[in-house]
Amino acid sequence: MGISNLATKYGFQSFSHYSSGRSGAKVDKIVIHHMATTNYDIVPEIWKTREASAHYGIGKNGEIRSYVDEENTAWHAGNWNANISSIGIEHCNSTGAPNWGINQVTIDASAKLCADIAKRYGLGKLVVNKNIFPHSHFSATSCPGQLLGKLQEIADKANAINNGSSVPSAPTSGLYRVRKSWGDAKSQVGAYKDLNNAKRAADSHSGYKVYDPNGNQVHPTSSSTSNVKTLVVQVNGLNVRNKPSLSGAVVGSYNKGATWTLPKTEKHTIADGWVWARCPIGYCAVGKNTGKTETSDYILIS
Repeated sequence: MGISNLATKYGFQSFSHYSSGRSGAKVDKIVIHHMATTNYDIVPEIWKTREASAHYGIGKNGEIRSYVDEENTAWHAGNWNANISSIGIEHCNSTGAPNWGINQVTIDASAKLCADIAKRYGLGKLVVNKNIFPHSHFSATSCPGQLLGKLQEIADKANAINNGSSVPSAPTSGLYRVRKSWGDAKSQVGAYKDLNNAKRAADSHSGYKVYDPNGNQVHPTSSSTSNVKTLVVQVNGLNVRNKPSLSGAVVGSYNKGATWTLPKTEKHTIADGWVWARCPIGYCAVGKNTGKTETSDYILIS
């Protein structure tokens, strides 16, 4: 049985949505997710009805739980080859939609778990998009949310743990820092109160980026939105179901203002007289199937 010594079992394999074994594949990567919920305890109960799972989950206070044995395949990446060769880690959110915040203690616990996994599987130095990936690398999804900008920090801290060196810490002042990566404090060329000054400094140094006081990359940012559409919830308490149907189990809800993106090629499903759209944790009803946008629609798409 393969379970990190850092984790405790919780609802361990109490659901059917995982596969025994690894289909002969070797674990060579870690995939990072966010839960899109602030309810740590609801996972893995939702996997009893939703066809998904992950090996581990990390709570808002840094607790680490084991859901699926590492020797088995969790259904987390949306890509079978990635599933059989990876370990999936979910992270509980500290705030709800649309920001889906992540506590620093959750990120620090993730680094410890990733360091443990990397050491036990001989992954060597963790490098983003080489052996530690965001969920969105394998699927058209907004997951892992804010963690997309935290992957380098997680990798850097995990590598520091395995190298026996000090772990990079979060900044303590409200300054914008210009570095090659968040975890590479030695590369810092300046810390600025004014964001525009920080941007100018980063632009004058090839490969440098600007990070806010919480370690989020704020420059440069991707401006390419031509291939995605944005969905914005218009009502409070919009149900999220595990399949595009009124018969689907409710696995969560969104309030007005929640947003996410989907590829423009993503097709909607028509069922039970409603238009259904995919979201990070399941499916939502967009509105009645009238063939056009209505003022009463639950979700507006642009």
